[in-house]
Amino acid sequence: MKSPNSPENPTAPVPLGDHDVYEDENTLVNRLYYAVPSFEEGKFHCSFFFEENTFRKEENGELTLVHSEYGIDAAKI
Repeated sequence: MKSPNSPENPTAPVPLGDHDVYEDENTLVNRLYYAVPSFEEGKFHCSFFFEENTFRKEENGELTLVHSEYGIDAAKI
């Protein structure tokens, strides 16, 4: 039986939440945080990353995505 977290069956990132990290009258920067749990050699591991999206605020109230990137934060335990 294959492990649910084997290379043939990778684990999908689990959304943890989102947070607005910057906002002014023209721009909104938002981070979506994710965890990626796995079992390796019988041990549980969990890595974390975020997707940072920068939006331009339009006059009609809509947001337009202008930049997106991935990153990692140091764990704060």
